[in-house]
Amino acid sequence: MNNVFGDYLKSLRRSHTPPMTQETLAVAVGRSKMTISQFESGKNSPPQGKLLHMLADALDLSDDEKEKFVFLAAKSRKTVPEDIEAYFFDNPSICSVIRTAMNSKESVDWQKIADFIGGNHEQNC
Repeated sequence: MNNVFGDYLKSLRRSHTPPMTQETLAVAVGRSKMTISQFESGKNSPPQGKLLHMLADALDLSDDEKEKFVFLAAKSRKTVPEDIEAYFFDNPSICSVIRTAMNSKESVDWQKIADFIGGNHEQNC
């Protein structure tokens, strides 16, 4: 079973200064140690919304770490990250572009498109 989010959560918790226990993190976000354990083991789907952001805040993540954290949670749930989802629905032409790319016989180099627009988010998207 692929548990990239849980492994990342565990590594962030352990690399925190000072390292956090599951219990310490749980107390910081108002949940049980079991909840953190189940996220890390992949027994529960990654959190979303307020709890996801509370975990990120408790772990004092950098912007890059938080972006990856939110992305991996969404990827594990097979959903679109909420910030991208909002932008997607505010810009319906994005759907048209994605459908066109999906139906194209040519491969699409999305990284070149991201670089052209000015973003560099290859590791998180």
